[in-house]
Amino acid sequence: MKRTAIILLTAAMVTAGCIKEDRSQCPCHLHVDLSRIDAAYVDKLDLVLSDPDGTRAQWYDVDDRYIGDTLVMKVDKSDFDFCAWGNLRESIVDQRTGAILTAGEPDTLWSSYQRVSAKCEDRYITVVPQRRYVPVTIIVRGMINNISEVTPTLTRISQSFDYNGNPMGKLVASYPKMTVKPKTPEDYYQFESVLLTQQNATDAGLELSYSEDGLIRKASYPLGKMLLEEGEDISLADGHPILLNLMLGRGNIFLTIEIEEWKQHDVIDITY
Repeated sequence: MKRTAIILLTAAMVTAGCIKEDRSQCPCHLHVDLSRIDAAYVDKLDLVLSDPDGTRAQWYDVDDRYIGDTLVMKVDKSDFDFCAWGNLRESIVDQRTGAILTAGEPDTLWSSYQRVSAKCEDRYITVVPQRRYVPVTIIVRGMINNISEVTPTLTRISQSFDYNGNPMGKLVASYPKMTVKPKTPEDYYQFESVLLTQQNATDAGLELSYSEDGLIRKASYPLGKMLLEEGEDISLADGHPILLNLMLGRGNIFLTIEIEEWKQHDVIDITY
């Protein structure tokens, strides 16, 4: 989708051709306060202005040097949806469906949405970014000496948003990336992924499969429900990093979910 260069103005500027007595055709100057965006976490910023009915959207790619400052831009005197997006790098903007689609490993997305009524000469808004992802770390340890092809899968997860930051689209599976491979039986496997804000709190699941003695072992967990039972709602923005620790035993797996200061334990029996 073609991006439009952002128009930066000063508050003192007026549009040529406006008639002093009738300013109804003059644009509104939208002052966008970006001071709450932390450049340590957001290094790419896009703004999208869309009609409330979703029929039209204008994209503005903001130079990163303006993060933390204020932009002033000319907009039509109308009501529209305003959303600021942080870190849209690999994601794909699908103009046909009005969706932001992840490509490969999801971006570490931030967003801020509000409905704006810009029927005056100057309108002031503040971008308050919300994190739309949580890091997920999966550890597999225990009786791993004779296993191989260890594959954790996040199932039934959302990986797309509409322009205003609402999760949408088909639920899919995601395969976390292995970042640590054990060198001894006392070591562990480690996998990393990103879980985006979900359509609801309970759909997401976790599956673990691995090969042992020529047989494929599998276990599944209702991850979203388990998190919600402990107060972590993954359908909301600004969630907390998740650590999933799976201890393999003889015929069962001891699962520990850690999120900041709380832990949940569960034993899942595997039928061989």
